[in-house]
Amino acid sequence: MKEEYLGTVEDQRYVRTYLENIRRLDPLEIATLPNPFTLADPRIEEMLDVLRFQRIVSHCIEECQRRYKIRLTPVKTERYYTAEPPESNLGGFHGLHSLGYQYWYHAAFVVLLDRRLVSKELRTIEMIRNFLHDCFHHSTYRSFRRVIRIPAASANVAKNRVPEVYREQYGINFRDQDGFSYSTSRLTERSPEAINLNLLMDGAIILVIAELMREAVGDEAHGSSQLEKEIRKEIFLEPFDAFVLQRAHRFYKSVIEPSQLFIEHWGGRDFTVLVLQAMMSGELQALKQFFDEKTGTQNVWEKRFKRPGFRLPSNPEI
Repeated sequence: MKEEYLGTVEDQRYVRTYLENIRRLDPLEIATLPNPFTLADPRIEEMLDVLRFQRIVSHCIEECQRRYKIRLTPVKTERYYTAEPPESNLGGFHGLHSLGYQYWYHAAFVVLLDRRLVSKELRTIEMIRNFLHDCFHHSTYRSFRRVIRIPAASANVAKNRVPEVYREQYGINFRDQDGFSYSTSRLTERSPEAINLNLLMDGAIILVIAELMREAVGDEAHGSSQLEKEIRKEIFLEPFDAFVLQRAHRFYKSVIEPSQLFIEHWGGRDFTVLVLQAMMSGELQALKQFFDEKTGTQNVWEKRFKRPGFRLPSNPEI
């Protein structure tokens, strides 16, 4: 995991202290359901096959490093919270209450699949998918900068001010101190010619994990009920029943499908390697050069992906 703090030496020290203090706290408040517990809690053994979870996660992380030349840092299990879903709620990756990874805390909250509906075997496989997904996010490069807004608009505004730090770069995308993104969401409508960069990163992660897990799991967890069979197919990106898994279907259409189209258009596996390496390092030069050479035009990256008028006063080269 590569994380950088920007600005003056004093500002860098400020940001580091700010984040370290947050990460000393128990991230329990990110839980969206009652009775949460972590993957390090002994209660998890009732819900998951822990040894199998550990074995497959380790294998996928090692294989990812071998294939894509990137190093994944696992989220600490004591900061990985989960809970059982409410009644009549399937839970899981696409569950209404699943939050996923939170970079402020270096922690995550996801919801287990309902054990009344799904076997322990499949719950384990689904949690592996969740955990690997969040390990990718945890390992993605990010930079932070202190925000100084002075003078305050009024004494009342000043009275309610709190220390402010923002994440300027995440992987291959940027934001300014007011939350405006380098890459707009509307770009995805133009896939495969262009795409929102945050969405591309999420889509690339999902595609890679599905490939790694298909090979690591094989024909295991085939499912006995129709619901289990559909969940298994969804995890491995095989065609599944959109009516049975409606939230998963909407996610597939809005995130996975345009990402897959974009990646296949620009070079498939070789392009995926470039994207993942840029995500983890924060270095975009090889990716920018790729687009210039592919199109025969200079500065294609900026022309295709940069929001008109976007600027970072403290980082004008972006």
